[in-house]
This record gives sequence, C-alpha cells and structure tokens, in this order.
Amino acid sequence: MKTFWKVVVTFAVLGLFVMVVAFSIAALLSGFNVPELGTGGDVAVIPIHGTITMGSCPGSLLYMESCAQVDTIKKQLRDADKDPTVKAIVLDVYSGGGNVVASRELMRAVRNTKKPVVAWIGEVGASGAYYAASASDRIVADENSITGSIGVVTFIQHYYELLDEIGVNVTVIKAGKSKDIGSPFRPMTEDEEAEMQRIIDIVYDSFVSDVAENRDMTVEEVESVAQGSIYLGVEAKENGLIDELGGIDHAIAVAGELGGIKGEPGVRKPERKLTWADLLR
Repeated sequence: MKTFWKVVVTFAVLGLFVMVVAFSIAALLSGFNVPELGTGGDVAVIPIHGTITMGSCPGSLLYMESCAQVDTIKKQLRDADKDPTVKAIVLDVYSGGGNVVASRELMRAVRNTKKPVVAWIGEVGASGAYYAASASDRIVADENSITGSIGVVTFIQHYYELLDEIGVNVTVIKAGKSKDIGSPFRPMTEDEEAEMQRIIDIVYDSFVSDVAENRDMTVEEVESVAQGSIYLGVEAKENGLIDELGGIDHAIAVAGELGGIKGEPGVRKPERKLTWADLLR
C-alpha cells in the first residue's frame, strides 16, 4: 500500500514540475507580437476585451475571466501616445460593458489621448464599452455587430422568502435608516426604491450627456436612440452612433489615414499574458 502511494505522489510531483517548466518557457517566449511593418508609421491596436473593470480579473488557477483592466489600457494608450513611431491607435472592442466608474475612466482616457483613435466594434461593443468607444475620433463597426445599449442597470437580489421557508432568521443592527438599503433580507420600501432610481437616473443622464459631447450630437438625439436599446452595426450607423461599417483591417486603414501614414501602416499589438488555461488547450 505504501508503494502505491509513493508512486501516486511521485507522478503528481513530476506532473506539477512539467507544468511549471512548460509555463516558464511559454512565458519567456511571449513578448510583443512582431509588428507587421509598414512604410510610413505604425498603428497600435489595443484590445478592450471582456468586462471593463478597475480591479483585477476574477478567476482561478485554470480559468481566468476575460476582462478589460482600465489601468492596463490607460498605460497602453499613454505608451502609444509617447511612441514616435506610432501615428494612430485602434481600439479593438469586444465587450458588453462593465462597471460605471471604470467605463467612465476609460472613456476619459480615450478622450484625452492626443493621437488619432479609431474604435473598431467587432462582435459586441455595448453599454460601458460603447461609452469608451464614443470618445474615439472615429468608430468603425461590423454591420452585424451589437452596439448601443446606452443605459444603466443594477440588480438587487432578495431571498428573505426563501430564508423564511428554511427557517433562517437574520437580525440587522444598524445606525441610519438607509444603511441597509437593498438588503436581501427584507423588501425594499417605496422610498428606498425611489432613492435607488434617483441615483440610476443621475448616472444615466451623465452617460447620455458624455456620448452626446463625444459624438457631436444633441442630448435629445442621443436620448432618442438610448434607453438601453441595442443595435446592429448597420442600424447604429443610421442612428449616428458609429461612423463607418467594416472590419478590423478597414479600421486600421482609417486610423492610418487620420495619422497621416503614407502607404500601408505597420500594425503593433501589445503583449498578451499567458494563463495556465493556454497551456492546457
């Protein structure tokens, strides 16, 4: 029996060692992608993939949720702005949005970038992702992409009835009548619902106003296509939410033109960090 467990432990340790070595080698080999060289300058392609967040991506050893970390993207924008060989930037957007403050912070970073910025919306660029893209100098989208969703939502879960069913009692001790607003342990009062709606409305108004400023539209024009509605790329163009239809190559070409690049631009992409999941595919 002892021999069996020795064999099991030996193979387990050996397997772990192999995984560590493989990951280390892959990490050493993962650097910046070799740029596709052009003749008159480069276009930096910066991905905005997954949930937009100020924090780190949640996940585990073998799975990492896709997210767009604002600090990382801001650094990439700053680096591209400072690099004399980069003449323009393309934001490769594939995101359904994210947290309110994170999305606004990213929008401001795009707005403050000095070099021309073109946002390309492929599969989806909605809600907070569209918020950030709206600050670009030009927006290109695939005709079948999903975009728009200019709106704000929050979800408050209540499971006090379930707790009653299974005999669980919760006592809340608080100072301040609104301290437990949105508590899952009791129904919301009408005043509390009104207070939450007031906050959501303020955030929504800021969203609409910023998009109107970024897209050179009136608040009324944005409001008419907002309300959380989503649009295909072809519909978004008709509504003034994007500028052109096309793929990523077209977006790069547009960026090259805005950046004054003569001929075909070079394409530069940032390093993508490998995860354990990459090694197991």
